[in-house]
Amino acid sequence: MIEISLAIAAATQAMGTIKKGLRAGRDAQDLASQFATFFDAKDRIDGAKADSEHATLGRKVFAKQSVEAYALEVALAEHKTKELEKQLRELFVYSGQGDVYKSMMRTRQKERTRRLQAARALAERKKFVADIILITCIITIGISIIGAMVYVVI
Repeated sequence: MIEISLAIAAATQAMGTIKKGLRAGRDAQDLASQFATFFDAKDRIDGAKADSEHATLGRKVFAKQSVEAYALEVALAEHKTKELEKQLRELFVYSGQGDVYKSMMRTRQKERTRRLQAARALAERKKFVADIILITCIITIGISIIGAMVYVVI
């Protein structure tokens, strides 16, 4: 999907800016907007993964992209962001700001867990509602066809 590709591009670009800034001796606080860009992109990839895990019946049937192609794209994006995140940790440690990174990761993990639970619950509700609507439409059309056939026969 295009949004996954855009998220990877944004994460890579933000990482490049962070690398340059930390190597130039800038403080992590000075690069806060770039960190936000990196982690926002990572969250979009995680959101795409959650969407793929909770895809609606209609989306599975009428998808423009095969399930395998989408899964591969999400897996590659996850792998790339893990590599970038590893580089980010190393940059913090080597620039003498390892404690800042550890503190950020603790806070991030708590908030991330909370948001992922909320996103999964929302995705499940959306899937349930969309599946119910699709099934209701199919049943309604089936009953209409049977009714029309009975009407024609009588």
